[in-house]
Amino acid sequence: MYRSILNIISIALIAVFFTACTKEVPKELLNNQKPQQNQQQQVDKNQMPDDSIHRNLSKNNTDSQNDTQGDTKAQDMMKAADDAEAKYMKSKSDADKKEYITKQMGAANYLMFEANLSPKKKYKPALQRYNKVLEIDPKNAEAMENKKQIEDIYQSMGMPIPN
Repeated sequence: MYRSILNIISIALIAVFFTACTKEVPKELLNNQKPQQNQQQQVDKNQMPDDSIHRNLSKNNTDSQNDTQGDTKAQDMMKAADDAEAKYMKSKSDADKKEYITKQMGAANYLMFEANLSPKKKYKPALQRYNKVLEIDPKNAEAMENKKQIEDIYQSMGMPIPN
């Protein structure tokens, strides 16, 4: 009899232990929208899925407020630079090369010095654009100087320099 009571208490304690170990997602992190049944999403294999928990976590991050709103002038300048790059890659003409360098430098300088974006969102694309300029024009002093400045910022924060 003593043994059966001990077994019942043991089972009850194990049940309490396992129910206490489950985690519940807080309501403020859940997406209140219902998914559409016939909507198919293409998933990039190199990216994490964009689920409601991660979306709402990023909304609560104060730095991401500016990131989600973005800077339309930065977007326009980056698009113009990308268009100039495509045009130059197609023609390889000196005129298109000059325009490509001008547009890339304009977008990179705007991102680095004027864009209304968080440092996390503006330095990496600016650095990538300076690198593109230096691939085409390795002696471009302004691109070298600004690239070095961004790299110094990353090193001062103890972070690896992005590609």
